Amino acid sequence: MLRRILPLLMIVSLLTAVKPARVSAMSTQAEIQLGQEEDQQIVASSVIETDPLLNAYVQGVADNLWNQVARKDVPYSVKILKDNQVNSFATMGGFVYINEGLVDFVQSDDELASVIGHETGHIERRHVLTTYSKAEILNILFGIASIFSPIIYEFGGLAEAGLMAKVSREDEIQADRYGLQLMSRAGYDPEAMVTMMAHLAVLQDEHSDAVSKYLEDHPDPSARVAHLMGYPELDPQTVTAAQELVQASSDEERARYDFARLRLDEILKKDPRSSEALLDLGQSELALGLPSKSEQTLAEAAQLGNPATRATADARIAALRQMEVQRVELTKPNLPKVQSAVTAARAAHVQNASEIQARETEGKDQLKSVQSRLETLQYEVPDLGRINVKHGSRVEAIVKNLNTMTRSVNSALQDAGGSSSPIGGVGSLEKNKEGGLLKESADIYEEMLAPFAMTPIPSESLAVLPSYPQMINELSLADGEMLRSVDAARASMTTLDQSLGDLDEFLKALNEAQLSFNGDISLSEYQTLLPMMKKSVDDFNTAATEASQGAQLFNLARSRQLSTRITLLGLGTSPQLYSTLQYALQKRFGSGGISYRTMLRDGLTPGDVAAATIIAADIKSTPEDVIEQAKTNGQTIIDVANTHKMHAWPLEIFMGLLYLDYTDDPVKELRKADGTLAVDLNKLGL
Repeated sequence: MLRRILPLLMIVSLLTAVKPARVSAMSTQAEIQLGQEEDQQIVASSVIETDPLLNAYVQGVADNLWNQVARKDVPYSVKILKDNQVNSFATMGGFVYINEGLVDFVQSDDELASVIGHETGHIERRHVLTTYSKAEILNILFGIASIFSPIIYEFGGLAEAGLMAKVSREDEIQADRYGLQLMSRAGYDPEAMVTMMAHLAVLQDEHSDAVSKYLEDHPDPSARVAHLMGYPELDPQTVTAAQELVQASSDEERARYDFARLRLDEILKKDPRSSEALLDLGQSELALGLPSKSEQTLAEAAQLGNPATRATADARIAALRQMEVQRVELTKPNLPKVQSAVTAARAAHVQNASEIQARETEGKDQLKSVQSRLETLQYEVPDLGRINVKHGSRVEAIVKNLNTMTRSVNSALQDAGGSSSPIGGVGSLEKNKEGGLLKESADIYEEMLAPFAMTPIPSESLAVLPSYPQMINELSLADGEMLRSVDAARASMTTLDQSLGDLDEFLKALNEAQLSFNGDISLSEYQTLLPMMKKSVDDFNTAATEASQGAQLFNLARSRQLSTRITLLGLGTSPQLYSTLQYALQKRFGSGGISYRTMLRDGLTPGDVAAATIIAADIKSTPEDVIEQAKTNGQTIIDVANTHKMHAWPLEIFMGLLYLDYTDDPVKELRKADGTLAVDLNKLGL
């Protein structure tokens, strides 16, 4: 037990020995310098997401918030850490860290803003600095512990952030308050902080392991919501009608169609003659598949509004009618043939699921074996924490290599066996155990078959049927990618398991090494250790690469599923509906994709157009070029992402955000979590 408890004993002894610095005595410059030192440690012990589009997205939300901060002398920055736990934290000097798992978890830009706003609140209120003055050495010690024990890092994951938070949880409530003010000033919806808490509460009930770290570091969602509901930004008694309209318009402008419609409906209940609200509502109704209703609402806005409102409404009505001229009547497909194709594809999916589940089960056994061996090996790690590692020494080289091994091991474990990774993420179709990607594809097939049970088949469903062959192809490809992703993850675990034997040999040899009077090992001993150390580093890197390939395939499958989901929204059934997708793409990625007629001419789906636009933004190309490359090479659009080595995880993130622009239902989410959060929906105006 000595090795297991030693890091904690070191921490306790140092905490009692260190004299806390006075917060008031530390300058901003000193705070920034200490933050930079911590940042170097975090970067050295973590894998940082480098995808340019995803970083630009997170940075853009952060910049909007940081334009509103009071501490203008703090150089704020944000990094995305490769960790599929739903968590975030901040350190001194303006450094904010967001886990991949949290970026994947949020359901809108506004919810992401609520998270970054909260972490910014800690820095603005100097909470991190206050906490640091109580235990200024703690981060360094945990950094050492994580270097020499992959298990500590894997299951503790920057555990110092949690310990820091536990010192003063009341700071969390203050950070919520500041974050709420910040996101409101920046134009984000303050209610997104409440929906974020509702989503966390639901996930806590369904998959507590996914948010356990977050709940260690932050108060329970229900406690936070209770405080939030008392703040003026969320109190309908203090929010004016003009403020409500501005927020609704902001939602509509950012393509948050369901949220905008919900809020505009509430405004119109109080003031049915609000021409401004009617104008925005017309746009949201169009996006949600109600072009006739949209034109009716716009006509009402023109009738009730001032000359400027009337002119805008008339222009939008004219645009709708002009779009109608562009409508192309698609050939009605052979209904029995299409139904038979979907039924056959669903049956093939069920058969594929059996093989995928079987291999995933084997992968879970491999994962447990690797974790068990890691737990055993940590007892062989030498206690180097009490050594003064000198710059340029051979011991420093060993520490750096151990750090590299740790990053590779944790990267492999994250990519292969996390909750959003192949082993554990592909799920099952087994009765009472349904879940994961396999269940998602099964649900999509059921949704595709549903119209055939209706008499007559609704016209909007008939209009989507021509896209069914492409959708079936995407789902079939997703099955193949799921299978290969599990195989790649299993290969990674095999490599990792074999590599642990080499690591064991290296650690035993390292334990035999003797330190000289100057705190270093001899050249001859180092040369003996070097080939063993290099082999372990290379093997662990190979394992991490294999796991990364599995994660790429897994997220390609997720992206294909979302492509079919976007197409099932019916956005390609009329030029009016398609225009709302173009608008959403333009707002997010600076390009509206391709024209309605071009989409139909090239036999593409709205999901294809969405994917092509995202890929083009990521690789700095155009949607037209991406589509042409797919056509030339006989690929699907999503294949092009893989060809360009684009990370599939950001592609899936952005496809999901686009889908949620149309489908996110705040009332449903809050009611789903109502038992946990005790949220007063009437008070929220929902």
